[in-house]
Amino acid sequence: MKIVELLTEDSNKHQQNFTEMFKKFLPVAMQYIELKSLPKMIFRSKITDDEQPTFGRYDSEDQVLSVALENRHPNDILRTIAHELVHYKQDTTHTLNPDSGETGSSEENEAHAIAGVVMRHFNKQFPEYLSSKPVI
Repeated sequence: MKIVELLTEDSNKHQQNFTEMFKKFLPVAMQYIELKSLPKMIFRSKITDDEQPTFGRYDSEDQVLSVALENRHPNDILRTIAHELVHYKQDTTHTLNPDSGETGSSEENEAHAIAGVVMRHFNKQFPEYLSSKPVI
């Protein structure tokens, strides 16, 4: 087998593992964030932002959540998704405003805190995923 084939097989395995994790993660996140619906989600290799470097973002105008995948541990990706889902929830309850993404804002701090809670519950239910390999 060639190196390229091995890398492709390895990448496919990690992608399947992340897809499996994501399917189990969404119900947990929806429960603890108290979501009745989900925004459109776009998965990218990277997110480019010159103002605020980031791994994820929620666009309230279009109700679209974007998250970067490349070279990240699946739990880190899921935590980013949970964080952005909190912003989506804030949007649906009209508590999101143009300054909500500022470092230290109450909305940003709430998103960090709730995402941490979601991940603790997810990791307790599915501890086997803590040993997953990064998505490449």
